[in-house]
Amino acid sequence: MGNLFQKFYRLYFTVAFLLLLNSCAVKKPPVEEDLYEAAFANFILPSTWQNSVDTTAINENWLSTFDDELLDTLVSEALIYNPDLRMSSARVEESQGYVQAAQAALRPALSILGRETNKLGGNLGGGLNGALFAASWELDIWGELRNARNAEESNLAASEAELSFARLSLAAQVARSYYLASETYLQIELAKQMIAISEKMRELSKKRFDVGIGTEIDFMVSEANLNRLKDALKQLELGYNNQLRALELLLGRYPSAEIEVKNALAEITTKIPTGIPVQVLERRPDVLAAQYRFNAAFYRVGEAEAAKLPNLNLTGGFGFIDSELMNLRSEFSNPIRSIGGELMAPIYQGGKLRANVVVRNAQQKQAVEMYSRTVLNALADVENALEEVETVDNREQFLAVAVSSNERAFELEQQRYRVGIADMRDLITQQMDLFRSEIDLLRLRGEKIVQRINLFVALGGSM
Repeated sequence: MGNLFQKFYRLYFTVAFLLLLNSCAVKKPPVEEDLYEAAFANFILPSTWQNSVDTTAINENWLSTFDDELLDTLVSEALIYNPDLRMSSARVEESQGYVQAAQAALRPALSILGRETNKLGGNLGGGLNGALFAASWELDIWGELRNARNAEESNLAASEAELSFARLSLAAQVARSYYLASETYLQIELAKQMIAISEKMRELSKKRFDVGIGTEIDFMVSEANLNRLKDALKQLELGYNNQLRALELLLGRYPSAEIEVKNALAEITTKIPTGIPVQVLERRPDVLAAQYRFNAAFYRVGEAEAAKLPNLNLTGGFGFIDSELMNLRSEFSNPIRSIGGELMAPIYQGGKLRANVVVRNAQQKQAVEMYSRTVLNALADVENALEEVETVDNREQFLAVAVSSNERAFELEQQRYRVGIADMRDLITQQMDLFRSEIDLLRLRGEKIVQRINLFVALGGSM
């Protein structure tokens, strides 16, 4: 008994010494500055945005910009019931399971074995019976298991960041669909106004024809124009219902085109939030996810390198056995005890371990390039959105003047037609110019909202 404990203590202190000696064996991934240097091989990250004219801080709650309680409610519903987002949440749970499994590999494994058999008949006994409690522990001397655990923890962080970006993207998609539906509703109202005007124009042309001061051509042209507008109205109503269904699908609802939206476009008067480029790298979830994926690839290289080195397992057992079928040796005594270690070193596996290192290094290089691509796309998103927002703001004033001018021109053309100076084709041409300019202004104001949403997403704004 004493010899057994002496062996145990010698083995324990040897293992403790090896673990202490190799406690810093697991290397950490490069710091952000080093990753930037590797990823940004062909450019230098600027200190300001190319299209920025403002340095307002990034909005912490971009939805509040629209001041729309109904929109806030719909976004909250989508975050709960959207199927794609729920799948993303399940992927986070999956990553959590992988982390737990990797952590378990670092802990001792305990098991118990029990055996008891009855007699089959006659004088035959039940064989070897008893119970055995066994323990084993793989000592992570070279960091293989710790690297594996760290890789899974990085993958979990990446999954959580991807879920955060999915939530941001979903909220933006709901807001876009919401305001696109509102824009289409306003187009429908505008088309109805134009139809009402066209009906009056048709009645006027008919009266003029009946009394002999108009022509049948004018009446037929007005009739054709009225039906063309009615056809446009039907197309707009179809588009409106399709947009409502698309919004309902985002919320996980049945696509019945019955969802309520605020049939007005938000008035955006706040300044453009921009910040600086490095803030996007620090807060945009998809960029952070790419960085975590690189960290995971880095740890996988360490895991593959450590797999080429010997590993040590400690084992121990305690139990009782007996047998009615065979006589145990006289020196055999219960309870039984055992303690020991197992050292295994790979000698030749056909180059498999070296090939695995090559694979992991290649995956790490891919992760660097994936990070670089994600960063470049993120920076391009912001630059594009900033320019789009500025361009839309400038175009709005031009189109507003165009609408006002066409309204006046249409009034004048109506007066010309009443006194017989102009014909119906001139009047309809001016009416359609007015209609198109009003539609263009509506679309631009909808685009203004969409581009502002795109900018918030590009900047990684929170909700």
